[in-house]
Amino acid sequence: MFEQFNEQFKNAMKPMTDLATLNMSTMQELAEKQNALYSSLLSEGMAYFEKASQQKDLMALAETQKSYMETVQTSVSDAAKSNYAILNDAQQKAGELMKGFTSDFTAAAKK
Repeated sequence: MFEQFNEQFKNAMKPMTDLATLNMSTMQELAEKQNALYSSLLSEGMAYFEKASQQKDLMALAETQKSYMETVQTSVSDAAKSNYAILNDAQQKAGELMKGFTSDFTAAAKK
């Protein structure tokens, strides 16, 4: 009796555990991407300050600034695209999970 109740409880909670697992893996992937972005921006910033301190004239400093800002813009843009792709993929997987759960629930209710 207890085993049957336990099995029914596991089956009832499966949608929530699958969704929680998906959320956890998505958040972990996003955190890794953000960590990589932060590290990249930090190292690029340090390289910029080192290079900027060595410039002797204003035009060379402006060119260094322009190059640095283009690099930052590219890094942030690439990170945003990557994060969007991760979230979009997670949203599709969640939709598929929910579709499967509702069809399973409907089938079980008809029995």
